[in-house]
Amino acid sequence: MISTGYIAVHSGLNPILCGIVAFTGLIVLDNTLFFISAKGRKLSKKLLKKVNAEWLTKAQEKLKQNATKTLFISALIPNLRFFCPIIAGISEIRWKLFFLINGVATLSYTIVYLIIGIVLQHPLSRIMRKIDFAHHVIFILVMLAITVYLTWKAQKTIFKKAE
Repeated sequence: MISTGYIAVHSGLNPILCGIVAFTGLIVLDNTLFFISAKGRKLSKKLLKKVNAEWLTKAQEKLKQNATKTLFISALIPNLRFFCPIIAGISEIRWKLFFLINGVATLSYTIVYLIIGIVLQHPLSRIMRKIDFAHHVIFILVMLAITVYLTWKAQKTIFKKAE
C-alpha cells in the first residue's frame, strides 16, 4: 500500500483514485477469503496449514472473546491482513460484523499507508536521483541474477527429466 502512494505521485496518477481502487480490491479480496473459509472448510484448512496451530487457536479464542477489537487490529497489520478473513470465516463470525469492522479498518489502513507512500515519495525521489547510476546497475544485476537462476533451474529440471 505504501508503494501505491509512492507510485501514484511519482507517475502522476490521482492518489485518491488509486486509494479507492486499492480499498475496493482489499475489500473484495477480504470478503472472498471470508466466504471461502466459511463455506469451503477444506480450502481454508489448506491455507492455514502454514500458520502455527497454537497461534491459530489463540486467534480464534480472541475472536470469540472480543471480535470487534481483534478484527480491527488484525486488519491493520500488513501480513496478518491475509489470514484475518480466513480465521474469521472458520470461527463463524457473522458476515455483517466482519464486513463492518473490516471495512472501517481497511479504510484506515488504506489512508494511512497511502499517505506514508505519498510523504516518502519526495525524499526517496531525491535519493534515487542522486544514485541514478547505481539504481540502473542494481536493476541490471538483479535481472542478471534472476536470468542465471531461471536458467540453472530450467537446466536442472530438464536434466532431471532426461535421467
